[in-house]
Amino acid sequence: MTDAPAVKNGKGRGNAGRKHSYIPRDPVATKKRILDAAVVEFAAKGFNGARVENIAKRAEANMRLLYHYFNDKEQLYIAVIEEVYREVRLAEQNLHIEDDDPKQGLERLIDFTFKHFHDHPDLISIVMNENILHAKYLKESDLVPMMTTKLSSSVSSLLEKGHASGVFVRKPDPVQLWLTIFSLCWVHLSNKYTMSWTLQIDLTDRQWLETRRQHVLDVVMCYLCSPTKP
Repeated sequence: MTDAPAVKNGKGRGNAGRKHSYIPRDPVATKKRILDAAVVEFAAKGFNGARVENIAKRAEANMRLLYHYFNDKEQLYIAVIEEVYREVRLAEQNLHIEDDDPKQGLERLIDFTFKHFHDHPDLISIVMNENILHAKYLKESDLVPMMTTKLSSSVSSLLEKGHASGVFVRKPDPVQLWLTIFSLCWVHLSNKYTMSWTLQIDLTDRQWLETRRQHVLDVVMCYLCSPTKP
């Protein structure tokens, strides 16, 4: 499938008096198909193993269009990194946790994070692959750090409000708290194959995951709400 116009009446250009009907160009849809296909390919094979030809085939787009929209493989990979981060950051912003009761807002953020990571394995694979590359391509993006600033601000606002009202007896550094939430919601997914075998527990089991989700909530909320030691 390409963006080229197609004659739909099947008569060709020689038919005088006939109007030709064209399929309009849709660059937004084509670019999105390429990007979605690239997420799958890079998540499965990493930057080095991914093939642009496979991405074009999956997207039903020709190579000329792919390079028209993304210039080269590196630019496409950076776009993929930004896309998976954009998806999670925008969804976090849509929670508007800073407007909630502090306890409820934080619980909603934890619950969202746990479920989003579970439902988006491509995000985990791409981030893990980029860590292997020492964030070589992530460092080419100014967008990802900018998007993360809003999350840090929302968590900070929630902690300030919760501590001021007495709901939270602790007031940790917002980044430290977020890294704790991130780790608790991430590690069982990023290591699910090795941990499932070493622990002899199926970490993909639905009931086990629900128990894990509740455990993560309990750990974070107990830390924030329990009295500090003298």
